[in-house]
Amino acid sequence: MKNLILALSITTLLVSCKKDEKKDFTATDVTGTSTVYGNVNKNVITPNGSGSFITTAKVAARGARVTVTINKNALYPNSNSQGADVYSAITDSLGNYSISVKTNASGVNAVISVDGFNGTLDTLINGSTKRGLYATYAGTSLNRTLVMGQSTQVNHSFTATNVSTNPNTIVIGSAVITGSVGMRIIKEFTLNNFGPFIVPVPAGRVVYLNFKNDPTLLAAKMYTTTTDASGYYTFNVATVSQTAPGFNQTADLWVNDFATTRDTLKLSGLKTGPAGVFQEDNTSQFNVFNNTIKNATHLTYTSFIAN
Repeated sequence: MKNLILALSITTLLVSCKKDEKKDFTATDVTGTSTVYGNVNKNVITPNGSGSFITTAKVAARGARVTVTINKNALYPNSNSQGADVYSAITDSLGNYSISVKTNASGVNAVISVDGFNGTLDTLINGSTKRGLYATYAGTSLNRTLVMGQSTQVNHSFTATNVSTNPNTIVIGSAVITGSVGMRIIKEFTLNNFGPFIVPVPAGRVVYLNFKNDPTLLAAKMYTTTTDASGYYTFNVATVSQTAPGFNQTADLWVNDFATTRDTLKLSGLKTGPAGVFQEDNTSQFNVFNNTIKNATHLTYTSFIAN
């Protein structure tokens, strides 16, 4: 009987203890992450293929700052949180960026901003960039709802403003440079004249031209051509008008060393002379602008070194 009473007492005590137990409250974090990504570019000047330029082409805007701002009371709607979370990134060499931000399952309002900047409106030709005039690129700001676990793409295209007429909007034309290549041989005797005599080089002799500022490359450009049977050559050079600013159009021309013989012109005909090398010759033409013709640009092999 005593054992039964003891068992009942223990059971009653256990039941009483269970009724007095209280569960602890555990707060649940319902936030997660979302990704904001995109591309930022800006306009440049490029050729349109018809001798003039357009300003609607785009290149990557490297180094632009993108910012995402989320208010804490939107992130935690049932709290008294104040302030905001601010995230930022800088665009890479391709103009791309990616930002991971804290959001929630219900979605939060985010202000996404691309900072403006000051720079130059440049010209891009065949991958070569020529710096242009000073310009202002205005930034932008927009609102997006971000939900955790989801990504949002935001792109932006800058357009330059506050720019006067750009000097790179040039009209491309052409100029002609023509002349001959000769070599000095020995004339033995003709009508009491004795001394050097210039004859044309053989056909196919290569002539070189280095143009200081090619308008399609915005850098020096090398041309080559060959002489005809009379020793003459012609170059057609792409250039700009004389009023185009920033172009000092100079052409340097030359012929390389020529291994041959230095012959003698006799009354009986041409006699083959000793073998050797004629040293290179060079000359220059200045102010090579649209529609100019630089003729009589003669090159002469004069200095000869025998083997």
